[in-house]
Formats: sequence, C-alpha cells, structure tokens
Amino acid sequence: MICLINGDREIVQSKQVSSEDGYCVFAVKACGICGSDIPRVFNGKSYYYPIVLGHEFAGIVKDSKNAELIGKRACVFPILPCGECEFCKKQQWANCQSYNYYGSRCDGGMQSELLMKETNLVFLPDNVSYEAGSMIEPTAVCLHAVKKADINESSTVLIYGAGTIGLLCGMWAKAFGAKKVYVSDPDDARMSMAEELGFDKYGGEVADIVIEASGATTAINDAIMNCKAFGHIVLVGHGPKDVKIANTNFVQILRKQLTVSGSWNSDFTDTVNDWKESVQAISDGIICPEKLITHKIPLEKADEAFKIIGGRKEFYNKITVVM
Repeated sequence: MICLINGDREIVQSKQVSSEDGYCVFAVKACGICGSDIPRVFNGKSYYYPIVLGHEFAGIVKDSKNAELIGKRACVFPILPCGECEFCKKQQWANCQSYNYYGSRCDGGMQSELLMKETNLVFLPDNVSYEAGSMIEPTAVCLHAVKKADINESSTVLIYGAGTIGLLCGMWAKAFGAKKVYVSDPDDARMSMAEELGFDKYGGEVADIVIEASGATTAINDAIMNCKAFGHIVLVGHGPKDVKIANTNFVQILRKQLTVSGSWNSDFTDTVNDWKESVQAISDGIICPEKLITHKIPLEKADEAFKIIGGRKEFYNKITVVM
C-alpha cells in the first residue's frame, strides 16, 4: 500500500486481514487518485498520519463469512455513516454529522487488500472493468450534480473545468439530452481532450445551465455572468483557496433571478442510488469514464503518480493505480 507518514510517502506491505461479521476481505484491483488527495500529500491536509489514501476503488471480494459474496466484483461507496444522526435517519449519508470515510478518515483503497464493510459494496457487471469501476465514485458525484440542473433537449450547458469532474458532468449532460455542451478551461491540453471527446470549446455564449467544476474564483464569477436570466448554476468544484464574488457579479444573481445550487457527494439510498445508475450507464456505454484515464501505474510504483502530479510538467487527467 502507499502510506502517508507526516506528509511523506512510503511504500509498505499490506496488512494481513481476515473477514468478520458484516465485513469482507476486499482485494483492490484499481484505485483512482482524486484531486482531494493532492493536498493530503503535498500540503499536510490529512485528518491524521499515517493514512492509506484512496476513496475511488474497485476490486473483488476475496473472503467473507457470506460465501455468496466471495468472487464478486465491486466498487466501494466510501462513506461510513454513523447511522444515528438526523440525516442518517433520512439516508442522507453525505450530510452525516459523525461519519468515517475510506481514504480520508480511515485507511482506503491504495493497497492490495483491506477489510471492507459489505453494505458499501456496489457490484459490477462483467463488462465493466476494474479501472472503470474505480471511476464510479466521481461518475456518481457528477450524476448527482447534473440531476440538479434539470437538463432537457432544449438546454445549452456550459461547464467550467475540463478535469475529471467537469468532463464527467459533460458526459452526463449529453446523456440527459442537452442541445449543446460547452467546456471552458485555461489549460490547452485539457481543452484538447475535451474537444476530442466531442465537447464544444466555449466561445462567449450565454447558457441556460452552468456547471462550475473547478472551484476557481475566476470561473465562479464568469459562471454568473455567462448564465442566462432565470438560468441555473450548479457548484460542484471546490478549490484550495477562498472564493470571492465581485459585487457587480453578485448583483447579477439577483437581477437575472438565477438559481444557484450546491452539490456534494452522491445519493446512495434505497430509492435513489447514483452509484447503481452510474454502473448501469457505464455498462450500457452511455458514460465512458475510462476515456479520462491518462495514466495507469502499478501499486509498487505509485510514488511516480505523485511525482507527475507534483512536477506539473506532464499532462494528466485521471491517474489510476492498478494492482
């Protein structure tokens, strides 16, 4: 596994684990690196050290007291809710007041195997690869965001940010039937990828719906100015710095009577399950997250992934660690 100790990375062997009631031994096959992992590595922003990163992962059940689960392929819903607070009682797990979280508040999937709560497994059909399975988490997060926008066949959609989240939001916007999907990003390499995926480069048009997927102050201010009157802005990106909205732009929220929605994580309930919908969409070829994977790096060389991220000299979108 790759373990962070006081912000320094160290490759160590996985712990020996054994199954217990309600938990399985889960063998990880692929684990994505999320943007939220970067400050944990480079800026000392983890809740504690040492910690094993990884909340975007997929693999196979290696051992369980429930024999029917052994050999099942799955990805993992990373939130471990308390089950007791007012939000948990409504299955609003993302707003749990005392949650745990794989790869953030407890050890995650960037290791060969770990003990996994069985209720957090989301099973994968045979035609969904482990690499695609490791991208169910961001795919579900983006589905949750796009659902808030009420996209239909007459909608023009503008997305700020051509990283993994922005482009997955774009894929979902197309799946929901948007008439036009524009993407804006200052990085030429990211824009080239967006255009290769069939998105239109933004050229100053105003849009019915704007999805802000970068968390940058400039993009959020531009989103307000480039959204039509009575339009809808969905905020899904969050960056490392404070966001400041100019007063002239703030007034436009009022004058244009814009709807501004925040989006956080995803739904994983008995009736609304962004994860199962995402698995089905990937299986059906409607959403293709593997197209965003630019690097596949073996676990034993996982440190190279963070050298690519920290060096900022090589283009990358989604980096996936494979086992």
